[in-house]
Amino acid sequence: MDEVWHPGDTRDRHPISCITRGGAVFIGEDYRPPSSTLGRAIVNTDDILMCPGPNDIADRVLRAMIRPAACPVTPEFQEFYERTLDMLAQVYQTHHQVVPIPGSGRSGVESAITSVIEPGDRALVIICGTFGHLAARVVNGVGGQAEEVYFPWGEQLDLGVIRDKLAQGTFKLVTMVHNETSSGAVYMNAGEVAKLAHAHGALFLLDAISSLAGADLPTDVWEVDLCVSCNHKAIAAPIGHAYVAVSNRAWAVMEGRREPCRNIFGGLLNWKAQLLDPPVDGRTMRRPQGVFTAVHLFYALHEALTMILEEGLEARFARHRLNAQAFREGIKALGLQPLARPELASPTVTCIPLPEGIRSADFLQYLQQDHGIFTLPGLSPYRDTAIRIGHMGVTAIPRCILHTLYAIESVLAKMGYRVVPGVAVNRAEQAYAEASAREPLKAVAS
Repeated sequence: MDEVWHPGDTRDRHPISCITRGGAVFIGEDYRPPSSTLGRAIVNTDDILMCPGPNDIADRVLRAMIRPAACPVTPEFQEFYERTLDMLAQVYQTHHQVVPIPGSGRSGVESAITSVIEPGDRALVIICGTFGHLAARVVNGVGGQAEEVYFPWGEQLDLGVIRDKLAQGTFKLVTMVHNETSSGAVYMNAGEVAKLAHAHGALFLLDAISSLAGADLPTDVWEVDLCVSCNHKAIAAPIGHAYVAVSNRAWAVMEGRREPCRNIFGGLLNWKAQLLDPPVDGRTMRRPQGVFTAVHLFYALHEALTMILEEGLEARFARHRLNAQAFREGIKALGLQPLARPELASPTVTCIPLPEGIRSADFLQYLQQDHGIFTLPGLSPYRDTAIRIGHMGVTAIPRCILHTLYAIESVLAKMGYRVVPGVAVNRAEQAYAEASAREPLKAVAS
């Protein structure tokens, strides 16, 4: 951007030069558009999506979709499909196959679970927020028996409790969420849970929907059997695909089922790579397309992955950690406290309980109406009392962080909460300066 933009600038200009928003969005029942558009469900917007998902999308990813229609079964597209999934495996840090499933992240969770769970099978479902319940619903929905073990939102997992639970019977699957979007907590001891699962003869499923490409996810090192993610979180591509990285252990379980999987098109075995004889252009395996691939979503995914690999995984993780830290420092300067414990703080999303008496729906209306920032309320017990801010992908940059902090401070003041003007932005800028002093310009550039 040629001109300098600063928090609080009221010009009709989007603060992120690499992003365009000019489409239409649905305004849900908890949100009201500005008065000039009251009564309409669809409005044009240049809002910044600071959601815990979906996320904003870089211009070059949007431009990648502006291509003519193509048939996905041509040899040319099949090779593009293979190369793109090879890139995705790099981001997953796995040598195993990654399967693309049409839909959102939940589609991937359902495909993974229905592919390995049969009627009567037991699964241990670790719940530390809202999204752990999804796995239990799927397990029970296909006739399995989900046994849930609960931990408080934003608090550490007790591995001893998990170990004791596994010792009480035979489980075919253990599931947990890596980055709990409802609480803003990331559980980097998932590898320890995987070891416990394997020691008791169970597969390990990790929901990495809001962590892949934003938090370190060593899928192979942790020996994750079914690792689920999606397009529209930290990868920063359009909604429409889930992904499941599948270990050899998980394939063997699927192939040894007592009866065929009843999930016809989402059953992962239908997507398993097949031997090519003879090899084609050096490839010895071919990944089948279980359904017609959404060609233009793959164009976008390829470009998003190109951006990720150009940046480098370590640099990308460092950028997310730094911008998350700066955001949380600004929030705490306002007298607010993120829900998750500091040692569990997610690099991609923060849940912020609001001061007593401030409703999340009212707060979010002002945030969007006055400052052009769209995000979502808390979930379950925090729906009316907290907001969630996503800082992932292209919005994990100082310009977005500083603008959002300014906006939060402004709305708090508008709603009667006493703040020291500028304190949030000043504290975040201090955090950036301290990081720059340690490693000049690394992970700080916007």
